[in-house]
Amino acid sequence: MCGIAAILPLAATPDLPPPVDPAAALMRMLGALRHRGDSWNFAEHLLLPIRRAQGRRVQGRGAQGAGGGLGTNRLAIVDRAHGRQPVVDPASGRLIVMNGEIYNHEELRAELEAGGHRFRTASDTETALAAFGAWGTACVDRLDGIFAFVIHDPATGSSFAARDHLGIKPLYMAMAGGWVAFASERKAFIGLIAGVTELAPGHVWADGRIGRYAGFQAAHDPAVIGPDPVGRCRALLDAAVRRQVQTDLPLAVIFSGGLDSTILLHLATRHHPDVTAFSVGTEDSEDLAFARAFCAERGIRHIVTGFAPEMIPRRIRGAIFDGEFFEPVDISDMISMSAVHAAVRANGFKVAIAGDGADELFGGYDMFRTAADPYALTTYRVGNLHRTDLQRTDRASMTHSVECRVPFLDRALVDFAMALPFDLKLRGGVEKWILREAFRGEIADVMINRHKIRMPEGIGIRDRIFRHLAHDRPGRELTLPPVTIDTPQVRNALLHYLDFGFDAPASRYKSVGTDYAPGGYFRFDATSEATATAI
Repeated sequence: MCGIAAILPLAATPDLPPPVDPAAALMRMLGALRHRGDSWNFAEHLLLPIRRAQGRRVQGRGAQGAGGGLGTNRLAIVDRAHGRQPVVDPASGRLIVMNGEIYNHEELRAELEAGGHRFRTASDTETALAAFGAWGTACVDRLDGIFAFVIHDPATGSSFAARDHLGIKPLYMAMAGGWVAFASERKAFIGLIAGVTELAPGHVWADGRIGRYAGFQAAHDPAVIGPDPVGRCRALLDAAVRRQVQTDLPLAVIFSGGLDSTILLHLATRHHPDVTAFSVGTEDSEDLAFARAFCAERGIRHIVTGFAPEMIPRRIRGAIFDGEFFEPVDISDMISMSAVHAAVRANGFKVAIAGDGADELFGGYDMFRTAADPYALTTYRVGNLHRTDLQRTDRASMTHSVECRVPFLDRALVDFAMALPFDLKLRGGVEKWILREAFRGEIADVMINRHKIRMPEGIGIRDRIFRHLAHDRPGRELTLPPVTIDTPQVRNALLHYLDFGFDAPASRYKSVGTDYAPGGYFRFDATSEATATAI
């Protein structure tokens, strides 16, 4: 895991001067992403030589080849001693910076070595670069993992960037004056380059051309789910957890006490020898009571972070800046999840797993019960995860230099879940039916049968964050963009977002009818902070 940044000339316009000083801008971008790496590993980077442009020297080193630079703040997980970035292939001269983990890098490495490639390190980043050298842009179809990377070839001036199947790892970009800049977060561009866009999940960028290599459409497909869907569901999730906990570092499990995180904790202890559960909540929260009971029964080390309501007002702006969003429900979740990831890092952990995606894949929300087309709703919700829950999980974890993996969004498991008939997801009024049945007998019925509770309610903070956000706004007036603003919480959060210098959004991250009911998540009495009625 890393924070990556790059400033590169487009192959078609290699002699245009850069719109910013590449060296200074690269260091400034990496400085804005310092939290994504180890403090001792700050700003590993490589500045490339700059050609003569318009008859004068442009700042840089040397006189030959395309200019610009690539850099990273590395959070050392795989090959911690030798996996420095940028990685350079000595044969071709290509360079790569990557954020993420390639879970099948050892299998790919064996195949590439059989074809004659020689590796200098054991890092998965070097494997990704070698895969590109062997298979070109089709390499992304061979990578099992979570990733965002940028590759540059100084010999040809060509550049290539890619993002994983669901956008679990972020990648943003901006083009200006014949140059392109990439970074792991929007804040890296503030004050440098405007017009920031997001490389969509399952997409690649090659010298200005964007193409899609992965996409998911929910539709019943018996050939995919097989004759024993319950057993296959169990096997696929077990395999996903086994792959994603392969590390010699101790493992943290973000444990709410709900169904999804209980299953993950159960499987993690099967496949990793050193697991600790981390929870957050008030002392009287329902989720926390279940979490404590489960860990006590299994003898699992359990660390609980208390949540005091007085923390809320001073953390709203921080959640918006760190999370880079303005949707109230994401801000609410960010505040609580940032607190638990802070505890993960404070206790010496760098790798965690969490249960994101299970509700979208297995029909866990009330909205699925009334949807006219639950398959279309599933397609939308899964496709929008990169702007909502996954963005929150990435920022909440990486703000504290923690790598958080999400086994429910393993590519093979996503393919399977999207092919399920909906009566295996919602049966007899029970949501996530197949997921419950897959682990019945391995986990006590009191946990398997537990009803779903919305996270803020489950951890005991209920709607306190929403109430504060209804009245909290920056001290100066700003012009709001023409997007749907249906609650004071959205208005105030968007004002804070703009106040930080982020580009005005072209649309909301969440849509009425597919993410929330008309009127917002909650309707508030403007004269009282004590009333919040769920819609």
